[in-house]
Amino acid sequence: MRNRIFGAIGVVWGGAALVNWFREAGSHGSGAYAAGYSAGVIFGGLLFLVGGYYLLTGGGAKDN
Repeated sequence: MRNRIFGAIGVVWGGAALVNWFREAGSHGSGAYAAGYSAGVIFGGLLFLVGGYYLLTGGGAKDN
């Protein structure tokens, strides 16, 4: 159950990062800010995918 809760949190936070990226397409600044923004988007996407896996499957944990 704990894995599914953390998965839901990951889906919400990762989804929010991706929605923000789609909403602000093209206004990323330059230099180090753009690199950090890109890293944040990649992290948000991974968080969304892994959170979705844990939300749907429970991470392979056995329910007792």
